[in-house]
Amino acid sequence: MTSREVRVRCEALGPRRHTAVFAHDFNKFFFSFLYSLKIKRDKLSSNTQAVLESLKAARRSSSGVSTSSILSVSSTALSQAISSIDNGKSAVIVEVGSKLTKVGCAGELNPRLIIRTEYTDDNGKLVTADEILALNNRKTASKSIEYYEDLLHKFLKMIFLRVLAPTDRPVIVVESMFMSEDLRKAMTKVIVERIRCKSLMFMPSHVCATFPFNTQNALVVDIGYSECVAVPIIEGVTMLNEFESARSICGRQLERRVRELMEKYGQVEELGGERRALEEADWEDINNIRLIETLSVSLICLDRERSEKWKEWEAAEGEKPSIEVLCEENLVPVGGKSIVVPSVVFETSVEIFFDESLNPDSFDMSLPKILHRLVSKCSIDLRKKLFPNVLLAGGVSTIPGLMKRLEQEIQYIDEKNETKFAEVVKFYQFSEIKNSPLFVSWVGASLLGSLRETIERRSLTLDEWRTGKLAADWTDMIVKAR
Repeated sequence: MTSREVRVRCEALGPRRHTAVFAHDFNKFFFSFLYSLKIKRDKLSSNTQAVLESLKAARRSSSGVSTSSILSVSSTALSQAISSIDNGKSAVIVEVGSKLTKVGCAGELNPRLIIRTEYTDDNGKLVTADEILALNNRKTASKSIEYYEDLLHKFLKMIFLRVLAPTDRPVIVVESMFMSEDLRKAMTKVIVERIRCKSLMFMPSHVCATFPFNTQNALVVDIGYSECVAVPIIEGVTMLNEFESARSICGRQLERRVRELMEKYGQVEELGGERRALEEADWEDINNIRLIETLSVSLICLDRERSEKWKEWEAAEGEKPSIEVLCEENLVPVGGKSIVVPSVVFETSVEIFFDESLNPDSFDMSLPKILHRLVSKCSIDLRKKLFPNVLLAGGVSTIPGLMKRLEQEIQYIDEKNETKFAEVVKFYQFSEIKNSPLFVSWVGASLLGSLRETIERRSLTLDEWRTGKLAADWTDMIVKAR
């Protein structure tokens, strides 16, 4: 489902009616999980209840730097709470992203497997994520649905078997709020009919991301490889009319910016020590070792003051002025030579999220402006609940310094516009769990998947699939309510 289709559905319902419908239908469904968790918690020992209460008490961090003692309690409590909920046969949790796929078992704090969304077929050809998930955008899907179902089948079967045999276990798929109906149907057919898993259930990623933090208010910002989606959740209600998305703020555009800077400032150092500009043959070596992708996960995000100094450095003509750097240049050996990666690549690539002029072909605003506009669209009484509850998700969100820079930019815009609803900006995070924003939605689904009996009642089985029933879609509830 495209963002345009979502908007059309919501506009047809009306700005107030869709919120009421969502609160009554979807959240009634979602918070039945919480009710089930409460029932199961009452049966646990007093020690486990104390652990759950400590999880409930653990909250968010300020400016991306949190009190380590609080987070230590929260992450430990989360692990113990998950393992104590259900000792039955656990479900398989899978999240297929446009760059990485996470898979593991319910009741675990980390995915067992995080791999690229790609595989090599029997002929030695590399099948990429764009082909595997082509049904998510029918404009780019030039072949038959059956062809793409075969690609999905081979990929999902490969990752399932690398973790465990899923035939006698339920499967929970963490889906994007914009997953197309064609892709959902193809994934359902593959998992239920061809792989023959016990049952299947889809869970929206933006809601799953809030579950580990035990919060009903959050501004969920998912910065993935193909796009950025920001959606507010108030009292457990997804405010669908106020969501924002941008394709210029994502991992793919970040890699583009890294490539541009390497083309401009990158060099090659020969064995004798001489340096020269990059040539076409050098780029073949860079692409073979996937250097651009490696660099994109090795970046840092600077504060406003340092970023202004780098802008002056780049604008200077002729000899560049001296500048204090945080990241020294790197030499990457390849093919009898070394690729020189200068400091400007590590320290300024992320500016693409804050400087709109670096995206000349896009009409998207910068990330802070998008978030500020999203909050501005919400009701006055809700605005001050969002910026103190920012939840970053997605691989790009793991960049060091991103939270601090976002706080600075959001508060700068707030002071400039005199809106006064961003006086406090805080972020949810588990600092103990390395790169937790990368799979925070998966962790939420793992927690929900531990409620085995509740999951099985909500899942689609093979017999139900053969009768024509489809897996429940959270947007279906809005349409049926009409």
